[in-house]
Amino acid sequence: MIDFSLYGGAETALPPQRRTRTVDLNVLEPVRIPLDPNDFLWLMTEEPHRSRRTAIMKAHPEVTKLMGHEPLTKYIVGFVVALQLTTAWFLRHSHPLSLPFVLAAYTIGGTANHNLFLAIHEITHNLAFKGIAANKWFAIFANLPIGIPYASTFKKYHIDHHKQLGEDGVDTDLPTALELALLQNVAGKAFF
Repeated sequence: MIDFSLYGGAETALPPQRRTRTVDLNVLEPVRIPLDPNDFLWLMTEEPHRSRRTAIMKAHPEVTKLMGHEPLTKYIVGFVVALQLTTAWFLRHSHPLSLPFVLAAYTIGGTANHNLFLAIHEITHNLAFKGIAANKWFAIFANLPIGIPYASTFKKYHIDHHKQLGEDGVDTDLPTALELALLQNVAGKAFF
């Protein structure tokens, strides 16, 4: 068994017929194939999160004391939601293209929205409250200022992502071929 992570993680730039997490090859060195800029870099190594978690837990069992819900989350999210709504109230008579509106939208709105996206991710892992139902409702509350209702469906896809990390066609966090085509240039990356 060769650990291809020692060689940058990939033994080929070509997608395999069946994508798996590990590859057992009886060779001393991986074959170097030139990378195709129009394709993804296919890694054929083990998905590292599970093994890393196991190793950390074995070496440092005290880490479990850091796991579980974080009581401060609900207060921070409440403050950020209030900040978004207060900002909207103060700017209610401003033209959307005015300098104060654009600056507030970019600095306050952009930062607060990013904070709430991350908070919804943590709430999805049931880290704001001890109970599942309270976390579901709190995720919906955190989603209110964002404007696009996604918190309700995010959990299903996010749990699938954790169950199938790195599995092409199953892991919803992996980019599609369309995203590769659209986002591989400077304009696409700037848009994203």
